[in-house]
Amino acid sequence: MPGVCVTDHGRRIFYMNAFSIDAANGPISGFEVGSGPPVVLIAGLGSTSRIWGNLPAVMGRRCKVIAIDNRGVGGSADGGRFTLRGAAEDLEAVLKARDVERAAVLGASMGGVIALTAALTIPDRISRLVIASSAARLSIHGRRVLEVLQDLLLYAPADRAGAALMTLAFSPSFHERFPGFVDEADRLYGPEESDLPGALLQLDHLLRGWDLRSDLPSIEIPTLVLCGDRDPVVAPEDTAELAALLPRAELVRVPGAAHSVLAEGGEPVIEKVTAFLAEEPGAPLIV
Repeated sequence: MPGVCVTDHGRRIFYMNAFSIDAANGPISGFEVGSGPPVVLIAGLGSTSRIWGNLPAVMGRRCKVIAIDNRGVGGSADGGRFTLRGAAEDLEAVLKARDVERAAVLGASMGGVIALTAALTIPDRISRLVIASSAARLSIHGRRVLEVLQDLLLYAPADRAGAALMTLAFSPSFHERFPGFVDEADRLYGPEESDLPGALLQLDHLLRGWDLRSDLPSIEIPTLVLCGDRDPVVAPEDTAELAALLPRAELVRVPGAAHSVLAEGGEPVIEKVTAFLAEEPGAPLIV
């Protein structure tokens, strides 16, 4: 597939190489940008790789970034039904197809659960983990949130669903300080109507529940866990529980942040995450 040029705030031009591979569960699409240690980005519920905005270009200064569409949406819409185990298999298929022996993985929200599932099933392929706004299990509160999201996707027009999701993604103070950013996020990253069926299938699978608590202590991979202390989607205490169960994890709380903890954390958090994933000298060392 053809590549396109992307910029990192005008500092540098990168060549973004789009790809599509045929995997056992169906086609998987994504893109690759930058050079350095490989890092895979896994998005959350209903989101495609475009949800990352300019983050791949920023990280691409120091890493080879691979961003993929989850099963059911974007260029990975076809194939089998979404499952967490199947998504971990898709990740392994991408690593094989892109000739990557081991990679760091950053997963946000549902993407974090996928990353943890992969860490349990293919631990030798994963060097480091960043888990953002995720939970080790589906709590009672989490189920209610997913049911609200399900109703939103089923009954709200696609353009209004995106606006509603912004109220969960970004805190009230972030809305006030950066209204243009939130409006642009709604315009660019709100759910596409064509992705709604796949997003609903993802929701259907998640509503069946998951519980990784008994398995997480076996993960020996260095991990950063990010938590917004005003996250209305994944309760901060659920993310803290996840971090406490991982033997080599550091919990990073971002004061005032809602669900989009990377965006709200801004440059300090992104710098910490990138240095950790690139395994640079001076980066957090979790032993």
